[in-house]
Amino acid sequence: MWLAFACLSVLLINGCASHAEGPAANPAAGLQIRGLIIENQTKMWVSTARLLVPATGGFVSCGTINPQSFCATTFPERSYSGNTVEISWTQGQQMYSSGKFELELPDGIDIDRPARVRVIISAPGSAGAIIVQDKESRQ
Repeated sequence: MWLAFACLSVLLINGCASHAEGPAANPAAGLQIRGLIIENQTKMWVSTARLLVPATGGFVSCGTINPQSFCATTFPERSYSGNTVEISWTQGQQMYSSGKFELELPDGIDIDRPARVRVIISAPGSAGAIIVQDKESRQ
């Protein structure tokens, strides 16, 4: 499990060389990520679910996620880098991949409060991810 935390740290903090620096290039500059949720909204088991950042090679994964359940983890806050991500998983003995995409920032995101990445597997072959924040910051 600690390996997953270390990999996610690399995933979120490294690899900024492909992006210009400064707030204009990354509207989420300063945003801290402190957790990951992989949610299986299907009625089938999901295994080897993984969020990968191709630019850095960093990833975090869950071994098995029950139908209509989730896997979640927290870790020390890391700066969001804005790199593209890719989701892959196995379901019904078939491997799936989302392909590379950028995480969209929610309207009204407060970069002064930490956030989490939420991966949603909604059907075999269909997944996405967003950045989410709790309504109130927990102390």
